[in-house]
Amino acid sequence: MDCTEYAEAKRKAAKKISADIRERWNNRIVQRELHLMGEAGALQYLSDYGRGIGTAKVIGFALCAESEGYPEMAMGFWKRAFELETGEKPTKNTPNNSTTNPAPTAKPTTAAKVETVNNPVVAELPPNLQPGRIVTMQPVDAPSERSYYIENPDYWGQPKRDGNRVVVIATPDKVYYQSRSTNLRQQASVAIEQALIETAAKIGTFVLDGELYYKSHSGSEHRTGAQAATVNIESGFPTIQPSAIYAIFKCLFFKQNDLTILAESARIAAGVEIGEMLASLSPAFEIVPTSRTQAEKVLLANLQESENREGEVWVLHNCRYVGGKDIKNFPIVRTKYFQEYDLFVVGLTATKVAGRPFSAIKVAQEIDGKLVPMGTVGTGFSGEEMQEIARRYEVNQKNVKIKVRSQGLTESGKLWHARFLEFC
Repeated sequence: MDCTEYAEAKRKAAKKISADIRERWNNRIVQRELHLMGEAGALQYLSDYGRGIGTAKVIGFALCAESEGYPEMAMGFWKRAFELETGEKPTKNTPNNSTTNPAPTAKPTTAAKVETVNNPVVAELPPNLQPGRIVTMQPVDAPSERSYYIENPDYWGQPKRDGNRVVVIATPDKVYYQSRSTNLRQQASVAIEQALIETAAKIGTFVLDGELYYKSHSGSEHRTGAQAATVNIESGFPTIQPSAIYAIFKCLFFKQNDLTILAESARIAAGVEIGEMLASLSPAFEIVPTSRTQAEKVLLANLQESENREGEVWVLHNCRYVGGKDIKNFPIVRTKYFQEYDLFVVGLTATKVAGRPFSAIKVAQEIDGKLVPMGTVGTGFSGEEMQEIARRYEVNQKNVKIKVRSQGLTESGKLWHARFLEFC
């Protein structure tokens, strides 16, 4: 088998390109323009980051380069994968036009696109905005105090929503919903689906970046419909169904234009324009407000704290859209009023309530190889999640981890007003 046959076989057996590969593509390859250097770019990347790299990851980079429209760079990765797996040097390859001082390779107008069940293709969209390929900008914990972002005119603020990141790709015929991990997911509600299709039929295909959350009868926000339903039941409103809400941060594609190459202010403005159309059709859409002036940002922070909200997101209004977490330039950061912990389940307290396997979860944090008790968590989980927590703990009492949100710690180092978020 030569390298070309090897690559073809791997393409046929390949699964979807992972989010971490696409994040490295954006942050390490595109940022340094290695993708414009053909095979030499692949060799440079592997020289800088490839120590101990596995074959599967190299294949992932090859597939990613192909999906982005850079077959010459992809061949550099295919050669390395072939060598790693077979122990042989490639003997038959596609032509390599790279030189010692390679000239930038012009990007094709459109990349080769092959649609499969797990790899949908929207003809109007560029490769980086195809369903299942969009790497979202991820906020990191703010390195400076909240006051810095309030006083800095380059940063705009938005309230942090308590849901799950979802990118919406809306066409006149179909809507795709992509999670932060680049997995495609089911629609959240018929109302959201219908409004998106109706709007796309009027204005053309568009891509939104936002947060999907569920409201309880009282308006509290939850990550899942089951969590919101539990609140309704416990509050005495069992027949009221949770409401799925899609909160729009920004727009990534609009009027046949890729907005990721523009400033954040342009993406926010486009998100508002589309959001107003959607909100006029259904109350299931929310335009996340943006605070621009110092007075508006002070009001945002005060409101978030007074309403016991999670925190704020601060973004450089002139930044380009770069997928993943950027801990060098900090284009998007978060300040929080809550703390989140990854903790071990070390026990379940007894309960006399029928149908409930426990009353609260005893948790501990691993510090220097030892488990330090952190108190208990008695809320935030649905009935189904309680059953799953109990099942996992029964199967393996030493290796069940959960993510917990707390308003801080008590003087004795225990969680204060903690609630369950999800399994780690």
